[in-house]
Amino acid sequence: MKKEKAGIQLVVSLCVLLASLGTSIANIALPVFEGAFSATFQSVQWVTISYLLATTVSVMIAGKLADQSGHTRILRIGILLFTTASLLCAVASTIPVLILFRAVQGIGAAVLMTVGITISKKHSEALKIGSAMGLIGTMSAIGTALGPSVGGQLLSVWDWPSIFLLLFFLGILAFGLSLRYLPEDKPTTQKTGRIHLPSVLALVLSIAAYALSLTLGRKYAGPGTGFLILVCLLSGGMFFYLQKRSSSPLIDIGILKNGMLRNALLANFLVSNLMMTTLIVGPFFLTIGLKLDKATVGWVMSIGPLISILTGIPAGKFVDKKGSGSIIKTGLLCLLAGAINLAILPTVWGVTGYLIGIAIVTPGYQLFQAGNNTAVMANTGNRQDGVISGMLNLSRNLGLITGASIMGALFSAAVATEPVRLAKPENILFGASVTFGAAAVLVGLAGIKSYRKGGSGE
Repeated sequence: MKKEKAGIQLVVSLCVLLASLGTSIANIALPVFEGAFSATFQSVQWVTISYLLATTVSVMIAGKLADQSGHTRILRIGILLFTTASLLCAVASTIPVLILFRAVQGIGAAVLMTVGITISKKHSEALKIGSAMGLIGTMSAIGTALGPSVGGQLLSVWDWPSIFLLLFFLGILAFGLSLRYLPEDKPTTQKTGRIHLPSVLALVLSIAAYALSLTLGRKYAGPGTGFLILVCLLSGGMFFYLQKRSSSPLIDIGILKNGMLRNALLANFLVSNLMMTTLIVGPFFLTIGLKLDKATVGWVMSIGPLISILTGIPAGKFVDKKGSGSIIKTGLLCLLAGAINLAILPTVWGVTGYLIGIAIVTPGYQLFQAGNNTAVMANTGNRQDGVISGMLNLSRNLGLITGASIMGALFSAAVATEPVRLAKPENILFGASVTFGAAAVLVGLAGIKSYRKGGSGE
């Protein structure tokens, strides 16, 4: 029995690793794509954006399909989709084709992350769900950390297709292991009919318009951005209207009456803004504000993922021992303290102050994520595990997209220099302080909203 559970966790861990590696390993190759395809910077950006957008709009659908058709079956389909798309990316001949196949790869990644969480919970003992969630957090951090280094090594020896071929071969391994270790399972919800296509289209349109309004907002500010936001609101309203009338809703609107779930999703969204802020502001702060060379910046930026790897599994074990509610509160306090430190200490102690802030934020995030995921997955029953897991991933991805745009725009406004790379160090330091200060406010709101209303998850 222990060997079977270890095999299941191995498959889930590899799936989560693939999904996170799929993002970070491609980012380092963006300059290479620019030259290989004679493309503009704006177009190669879509190699990353298309993956993130496709993942974001697919997580809810992946969860619903898994609940209706069986989690093991849908996970295997997701692995095959991700693996096939990786091979197609490797042989893409133009940048639009590469962007298209990256979107397909992102759909597969949504299945890997969403269904992976549900399978992990399904085969974990009730008292050890926290450990399973901690392992997932660790594998996600490993994928994020390995991407730039592994991708860089591959690019130094072979051409850019090698990064996608690596994902292809790892996908084959994951599929083989899924055949060996994952038991067949039955649907957890009754198949009352096909997934309502108009609802799916409304959800996709709403999320895509929201993401596009943020990722393209600074370039197409004005009527274009306003139009996208209007489309987001109208299509989002249409989605909820259709869900209430559908005999086979994508989301059972009734579960949103669960105050703990609503608070957990909101906290997940707000905290993700802070984590993206460290990735957006960090390189500018270290390179321009502190005038560090590229090698040193790379080393400093690797500290956060390294701490994530070391603290993910222990965070899950703490949840199992202490309960999700107390661990979530501890994690949010660490996140708040870390954000405040990042807003203040680096301007006084330079890189030392920055590392202190990161050393507080990172384990705080692992504690929060392990506790929050455990609270949601352990207290909402088994009937809609896939849908609820999809909602967790959706709130996280929307937080990352929002953080990338809104916090990036705030940083740029505070620096008050265009382009930012030409700003003076003192302006960069001020911009970083303002942005991390705003992130601290968001984390504070997450704590107040979640726990004054009793959303502890216990």
